[in-house]
Amino acid sequence: MSDLEFETRLDRLFAEPPYFEDAEGFARKVESRLERGWSIRRLFIGAAGVVAGLFGASQLMGAGIFLKAAGVEASEQASMAGKVWHQVVSASSNMGALPVSPEVLWMTAALGVTALGFAITRATQEF
Repeated sequence: MSDLEFETRLDRLFAEPPYFEDAEGFARKVESRLERGWSIRRLFIGAAGVVAGLFGASQLMGAGIFLKAAGVEASEQASMAGKVWHQVVSASSNMGALPVSPEVLWMTAALGVTALGFAITRATQEF
């Protein structure tokens, strides 16, 4: 049989975390890495918001909402922007001749951007 007093003392020794002399420096390093991660995440969230806003504005331009709101007094620049937008949309609709649908290509691009974002996030966590 083992000695009960020895077992109790051994349990107490392993229950207390060891003291390291660089504990404060280690804690500061961990906190700075966490803070850096949050700032990069805030940057990515802001960039995603800008991209979503651009997509929303382009959808509104494609629907002609801005031109309808301006009424008869719409300027030549707005009509030129609409023509350019129509050319971009028609060029992207020509992708229908490919063996895959354009939606598959756009979804692949979106997944690639998402994977790149995850890779960058992972890389920033390592450093």
